[in-house]
Amino acid sequence: MATIELTLADQPFSLDLKSPANTSTVVTEVVDDEHEDKESANHSHRKTPSHNSTVVTRRFSNAGPKAPVNVVEADVVDNGVDDGQLDHALPSLVSPLSTVRAAQILNIPATVLGCATESGTYRLSLEILDVLEKYGRHLKCKPVLDQSTIEMETKTPAWIGKDKFLPHVSHYVRQAQPVQLTLPAFPCKSLNRKNKVLGHLPDLGEELALGRLHAMGMDIGKVYPPGAQVNIASDGVLFNDILGISDEDCWDYGEELNAIMSEKGLSTLRFTRCMSLLGHLKEESIDRESYLASTKSCRQDLEGRFAPSDEALTELIKTDKDTILTYRGMAKFLESEMETSPTLAGQSRSARKRVQEKLAKRMMQRSEAFTLAIRTLCPLHVRLSMHPSSGAAKLSIPLVPTSDGNFQRSPWHSCIAAGRDNSFRCVHVEEVRHSHDLVYRYGRPYYYRERD
Repeated sequence: MATIELTLADQPFSLDLKSPANTSTVVTEVVDDEHEDKESANHSHRKTPSHNSTVVTRRFSNAGPKAPVNVVEADVVDNGVDDGQLDHALPSLVSPLSTVRAAQILNIPATVLGCATESGTYRLSLEILDVLEKYGRHLKCKPVLDQSTIEMETKTPAWIGKDKFLPHVSHYVRQAQPVQLTLPAFPCKSLNRKNKVLGHLPDLGEELALGRLHAMGMDIGKVYPPGAQVNIASDGVLFNDILGISDEDCWDYGEELNAIMSEKGLSTLRFTRCMSLLGHLKEESIDRESYLASTKSCRQDLEGRFAPSDEALTELIKTDKDTILTYRGMAKFLESEMETSPTLAGQSRSARKRVQEKLAKRMMQRSEAFTLAIRTLCPLHVRLSMHPSSGAAKLSIPLVPTSDGNFQRSPWHSCIAAGRDNSFRCVHVEEVRHSHDLVYRYGRPYYYRERD
């Protein structure tokens, strides 16, 4: 007869692998009365009875114990079961992944293992969420007059959305699958390529941001071997036509992001375009021709299935404080974004403002549609955001954080200024072109470096 030794609730137990399904399951606790060397205990997974041990037998019915039992470690005491079976089953016990399968292989009542592994799943899921929280930065927002100012807490607030995403993470842990994270971001470079960005292709800003997201995925892999996949849901096709940026520029931007991920070995990241998310095309089969041919239908489908009506959005802008602040902030953003736009050239300031407010409303409508599409089509994904938030509905992550962990401008609306102190600031070109040296990489402008 073979047994598996488990650590349940931080105490060692041995579990009979051949317990019949129609009887209660005997779990034997080993209580060592002798003083045990702490250093050797820290390096050993197995604890067997000594001559002065007291053996206490506890009996669980097949309905399982009343309280969840946490499986922390599992090891074979004597080899009465085929080694190949144990090789398949033990990972399920140690990493609380596939309870039913392990129970079938080892002929153990699934209810007993289920209670043990569910508690382990809970703890492991919290560990994963702890890793995510370390990368997040959550703020409190105070409305001031008609603007919204973001005020950092003296002490970084706890992620209040952690409990919301615990079932999402646990879903993947139970199935031993990579935890799926989705970040709407990396649309295309700003239209203002005179005063804000260096060109239409990614540069050091995007490279730093992608590297940070990959580091987060790798850190999850340290506590959970199946790891995580960070899905970058590119929203370029949502906005480029509104801003006057070509579909070709959007395609080039995405392709270069893929090239950076491939060259740098950022294996935890996956770039996903809107037409792939909506099911129009498979991401791996999208080429330049199919992408350019599908952008219009992609926007129409997104708006038709997920966008709020003009009337509903107008009412929100009139009555909802958060929506009002978002709308005004977006209109303000468009002032600098479109200052070089040929469509606004020669128009009066009031005429430009009317156009910008109209475009801001369209962008909000598309943004709301994309948010709902992700929530609907990827309901179990952990939602990430590169925008500051309270963290109630998503995890906000600074892509290129300041030295104290705060948010900066997004890489696609800025360029990088590398300081002599090894800092990286996300700035507009006009702020540093006379004080920094322009550095080229891959044959194009890549970042600014502070002069000695």
